[in-house]
Amino acid sequence: MAYLCKFILPAALIIILAGQALAVELPSPAALSAKYNLSSRKITVVEPHASTNERRTLTDYTALPVDALLTHWFGEHWLSESAEIDFFAKDGYRSVVAGSKLKQYRAFLAFARTDGAPFTVDNIGQNEKQIALGPYYLIWDNLGAPELLRQGAYGWPYQITAIELHSKTEDRALRPRSVAKNLEQGLEETQEYCLTCHNIRGIGGKKYPLDLLRAACRWQDADLQAWIESPSRLKPGTTMPALGRMLPAQERRQIIERIVDYLKAMKAETPGSCATK
Repeated sequence: MAYLCKFILPAALIIILAGQALAVELPSPAALSAKYNLSSRKITVVEPHASTNERRTLTDYTALPVDALLTHWFGEHWLSESAEIDFFAKDGYRSVVAGSKLKQYRAFLAFARTDGAPFTVDNIGQNEKQIALGPYYLIWDNLGAPELLRQGAYGWPYQITAIELHSKTEDRALRPRSVAKNLEQGLEETQEYCLTCHNIRGIGGKKYPLDLLRAACRWQDADLQAWIESPSRLKPGTTMPALGRMLPAQERRQIIERIVDYLKAMKAETPGSCATK
């Protein structure tokens, strides 16, 4: 086993302990705070789900520090350069955060609005209003952090129920035979922007069961790029968000092109991926 937890966890918290992964099912905020003697605090953030480049919305949340919790659960293993932490949501959404990012920026598990308002958010990128955020919402101290503001809502999963630690390894199932630089970048960007909800060969989020390679077969390259860039323009009311809407237009287009090139290469190497039934 690559990771061994230095702490003995309550049996109710451990849901997986096998291979290179250790996962923890989250108890109530009161139980977390009491168990590890952590004080909740008010964190003011630019709420990315409710903000645009033109209008930023500030929100105060009551939250617990993520770094202290990770250390209690996983010892110092989450600080490894190869560490990745998965945050799992109720609906199958999966957000993967590098340990290096959690070291660089301050992250928190929010569980309430400080002003007593409902613990919800209007997710304008997915055309959804009053979305419940509980039991936990991963937030970042993004005031004064331009890179976090650029990333928008990516890395801000809500309705979190479990957290898993694993070692970052080269996943052959997601890697095309070609090692062209654009495909390498496309793989990384597909993992960041697409495999939160979608999956390829069973790897990724479980929000949508259809394999992403098969789903991409419905589109010609140009049409797929247009769909990723602005889903609501092609299908008003869709819950699929526009990719990286807080990024500059040219950068967004380059990312989308690399993702489509990566998916195209993977489809070509996957017999039957576009076969009709």
